[in-house]
Amino acid sequence: MKIAHLVGHGALNGVATSSRILIQAQLDAGDEVMLVHSLGSWIEHQKFDGPIQMMGSNFATTPKEIRRVGYAIRDWGEDVVHTHGSGGNKFGLVFRCAAGTPIVMTAHARQYQLPWLFAHEVIGLSQWTVDYYIKHWLVSRRHMHLLPNMFDVSRIEPVNAQSRKQARAVLGIREEAFLIGSVGQLGGRKNQIDMVRVLRRLLDKGVDAELLVIGSTKQGKDIMPDWDDAIAAPEVQGRIHLPGLRNDALDLLPAFDVFMMTSRDEQAPIAPLEAMAAEIPVLSTRVGNMVDLLPAGQTLAVGDVAGMAAAVLDLQDEAQRRAVGQAGRQEIARQLDPQRIVGEIDKIYRLAIERSSKRRLQK
Repeated sequence: MKIAHLVGHGALNGVATSSRILIQAQLDAGDEVMLVHSLGSWIEHQKFDGPIQMMGSNFATTPKEIRRVGYAIRDWGEDVVHTHGSGGNKFGLVFRCAAGTPIVMTAHARQYQLPWLFAHEVIGLSQWTVDYYIKHWLVSRRHMHLLPNMFDVSRIEPVNAQSRKQARAVLGIREEAFLIGSVGQLGGRKNQIDMVRVLRRLLDKGVDAELLVIGSTKQGKDIMPDWDDAIAAPEVQGRIHLPGLRNDALDLLPAFDVFMMTSRDEQAPIAPLEAMAAEIPVLSTRVGNMVDLLPAGQTLAVGDVAGMAAAVLDLQDEAQRRAVGQAGRQEIARQLDPQRIVGEIDKIYRLAIERSSKRRLQK
């Protein structure tokens, strides 16, 4: 099959990472791929094994740019177009209406956007996501598909003493510190201020704990109003590490003893999956597909700082952390197997093609 992916996200984030994993899995399955990417984006600089055609776009919703991208996809001879992000979704809306192109959109976030009404099929990455789009009448049940992001655990080695030591040396973190934290841009949605509150509870219990948050420290409009005051408190001085956006974040994962996600809203985040693949225990709020992947004892209500701190305390024992980490890796290997999910996405593509006015695919 010839699949054109439109990935509108420029930064290294869950959308870009999951799109890259999907594209490589499709190439491995024998498909041909055209990737339309944001100019200067992270995914533009990734290497793929297999027949892939790359094209840059600023995803400006102007007739000139929409025609340029649309004609390039048409001349390449696409069977289906799969869009990721609002920029790609808008292009997909036009292609569907103007040319009857089979359009599949992945809902990487819960957003009220017009393009959802025009997709032939929409993929929701968690039940949390699916319920939102159906409830708000953006997608009918028969066009909405629950299918999580795939994840290949074999590309990440489980943490060991040496990788832990190396990661902490790069970050300047003491080997004996009990390190909690996460990877992700600072902001109100990810709600990392609750991690600071958990850290303070651990310190009150006499735990030699420290907090690491890897990711951009520019909060933009999605701010945490009390963040600056929280990290400036005397009790936590010298115990909070904010190295900023790192291209080597995956190599730094072994530094964590416990990976936490305190988000108020997520769909199918990639960073906790990477931690689980590395056999690092993950604790999360009950958002997105975390409730599908983690045992009940490892998920907590948004804002439950006391519960999160208690769960962290239960993981102070190294043997317990190892057992929880191994179970997590096994679970995502079972649920998110790329070969199975590629087959499911292929079925969704064929539904889109069947329901569109283009039916060139003969396979």
